[in-house]
Amino acid sequence: MRQLFKPSTILAMIALVIAASGTAVAATKLVSGDKLIKKGTLSGNRLRKHTLTGTQINLNKLGKVPSAKKADTATSATSATTATNATNATNAANAANAANAANAAELGGQPASSFLSSSSRIGTNGIVKETGTATGATVTLFTSGPFTVSMKCTKTGAGTELELLGNSSEANSFVNGTLVAAANTPTDLGGTVDLAATTDPTIRNDVNIDFEAPSGAQAVVIGADGVNSLGTDCWANWAGLH
Repeated sequence: MRQLFKPSTILAMIALVIAASGTAVAATKLVSGDKLIKKGTLSGNRLRKHTLTGTQINLNKLGKVPSAKKADTATSATSATTATNATNATNAANAANAANAANAAELGGQPASSFLSSSSRIGTNGIVKETGTATGATVTLFTSGPFTVSMKCTKTGAGTELELLGNSSEANSFVNGTLVAAANTPTDLGGTVDLAATTDPTIRNDVNIDFEAPSGAQAVVIGADGVNSLGTDCWANWAGLH
């Protein structure tokens, strides 16, 4: 049989393989990747996707993104807003209840609808006083719709006289039970209070006056008037409904 390789050749080959293997092992142990790649030269697209984990990244050195910072206080802020709104709502409800309770107490427990509104009231604004003159000083006491009530105060040496007059701007109105055909006609309301040559006070009270007009307007008042009293020559005080 013919010999393919000489023993010396085989030994040389084995030595070559061993020498090459030893160099590779030495290269693996001695070469560092940090020395082969320059700092700041490796781009992110040279890394395989999804290969970096917490093992390679120091999470403690990462900054917090703005949205994460807001998230730390978002829950507490929402709770604070809700608590504030709830407190305000409770306070508002308590205030409303307190106001209603106070109103109910002032109204004697009756609803507001049981009482007259100011728009339904007519009459003088308190007591109206007038100084008499020889020709008669006239003052308007109040108006209500087409109706007007006035007071005439006359003072002479013979004494003091008060006349209560009423009229309607609508023709054919009833003025205190009297049918007055012409509009704006002063009509004696039967309220003459007079004294002859004396300064003694005279008053009358609980007097009722009513008005009715063709349009449906109406008014009813009750009051009092007098002369030589309350520190004046003539005075009147009326209140009612329309």
